[in-house]
Amino acid sequence: MSLLFVQYWDVIQGREKGYSDYLNNTYLAEISTLGLVPVGGYFVEVGFGPRTITAFSSESLEEISRIITGQGFRDLALGLRKYVANYNNTVLEPDGTVKLGRYPVQKGVWKFNQYYDLRPDMKQEYQEFIINEYFPAMAKIDYVTVTNCWNVVLGGFCDIILEITFKDPEDIGHLLKNNDLQRITRKLIREFVTNYTNRIQRTTKWFSDPRWFRR
Repeated sequence: MSLLFVQYWDVIQGREKGYSDYLNNTYLAEISTLGLVPVGGYFVEVGFGPRTITAFSSESLEEISRIITGQGFRDLALGLRKYVANYNNTVLEPDGTVKLGRYPVQKGVWKFNQYYDLRPDMKQEYQEFIINEYFPAMAKIDYVTVTNCWNVVLGGFCDIILEITFKDPEDIGHLLKNNDLQRITRKLIREFVTNYTNRIQRTTKWFSDPRWFRR
């Protein structure tokens, strides 16, 4: 079962060149040697910021904790923060409703992610709704995939992130107008969750650089 360590930031205006050099020549190469496996880099096209997102996988919360509290990671993060603002991070754990296994490397895709808090005492009803109504409704939309449903373990600003993947950016218009999605999302918000929001993300070109991950 893969957990995700996700970082968010905005690049400081005027420092783009130094940021790009540090990210590609130092940060992404060295963070892999610490044990975090890069699986996705994103830019937020529509929705709230920060605008840049990186995702790394690990097999345990203990491993993530060991890495991010170590001096090697702290030095890398300190170097990164010379070039970025609004930096924060979070740890995500699969809620078990999607049988994904190891989280795949994300390249050349778009995301429609939904963020929300679960209403008190609605955990069982929510899980039944997701499995018996939400997933079947989304399965009818053949150009998208529910990649995972994540519980936010550390950091962040919400309880749950529902991750939906699609390959063609033109499909986002079709998705947002889809009657099944609109109906099932209204029920989700009305009955089970609060503080709902969403955003559209695309994978970044620099992620395709093979230095991101170990063979």
